[in-house]
Amino acid sequence: MVFRAPDADASFADMEAIFADMEARGRETVTRGQGAADTAAVRAADMRYVGQGHEVSVRLPNGELSARHLTEITAAFEDTYKSLYGRKGPDVPFEIINWRVVASGPRPAMTLKLPCQDTRHEGALKEARQAYFPECGGYVKTAVFDRYALQPGMTFQGPAIVEEKESTLIVGAGGRATVDDDLNIMVGLTGGK
Repeated sequence: MVFRAPDADASFADMEAIFADMEARGRETVTRGQGAADTAAVRAADMRYVGQGHEVSVRLPNGELSARHLTEITAAFEDTYKSLYGRKGPDVPFEIINWRVVASGPRPAMTLKLPCQDTRHEGALKEARQAYFPECGGYVKTAVFDRYALQPGMTFQGPAIVEEKESTLIVGAGGRATVDDDLNIMVGLTGGK
């Protein structure tokens, strides 16, 4: 069903029936899958100006839709269109192509923290080799760490190199690296030579 503003092809009662059905099915799916009694639903529609071949997704008001919401829906569409394209759209009616409902429950509590292990970095130290650091005056002996062997709580000073398959991290002479609980490497500047 295509809805064209102001009300050519569908009534608000038809739209509300579509949304009510989608919300009920979405909430039931979330409740069944998550066991959550507290669910939320967000309504949206893919809208476009009549004659255009692409749509923009517009959040719609929750609650029972009626003709009194047409001004609010029109304004939401025009604001979304203008924010995406930097201009007002053509002076033609809009149409709604797709109806969407996103049903969700509360986010489950997740703990991704790894148990803290030995905070000394010696187990992650692969080697020391010459590397060029202009702030140190040229080539200096530099610690090279295995990224996959770093553990939460490990710290080391630059100059240093951290190697992994996907990338290489260079910690300058003024840097101090710390591995956080999620295995991110946080580098702060402590001042260099």
